[in-house]
Amino acid sequence: MIKHFGVSAHIFNPENKKFLLIKHKKTGMWLQPGGHIEQNEDPEEAALREIFEETGLHIKLMGKRFPRNQDFITPLAIQKDIINENHIHVDFVYFGIPLANQTEKINHKETEGLNWFSFNEINSENFVTFKDVKNWCEYILKNYNLIARL
Repeated sequence: MIKHFGVSAHIFNPENKKFLLIKHKKTGMWLQPGGHIEQNEDPEEAALREIFEETGLHIKLMGKRFPRNQDFITPLAIQKDIINENHIHVDFVYFGIPLANQTEKINHKETEGLNWFSFNEINSENFVTFKDVKNWCEYILKNYNLIARL
């Protein structure tokens, strides 16, 4: 069985309550940015690198470092995405907020689009994404104050 380890981050702007999504080239769907963890890279480094590569933004990963401050931020989840019977992706799913005074830059090599969306836009019937993306956006919106305190 092939197992790839990756990262992704749901980026939320608390000022306008919008999520940044990329249009994935292979699937044609709007997804949170992310990608594979490279050799000698930890999940946090990979998340920050992938987000910058795909969006041009620097973000702050949110979450608790537990039990020690030197430990990694606890991701929102570690998802198992079954690509087919012989291939799975193990995805460290993070939550992040953009740092101030930046402009997004689309990476045409890796994505077909980049945009900020409200939850109502993401949750609409015609929005092309996976159900778990909608679920995560709803969870983050409802629990932002709790998650941001961690």
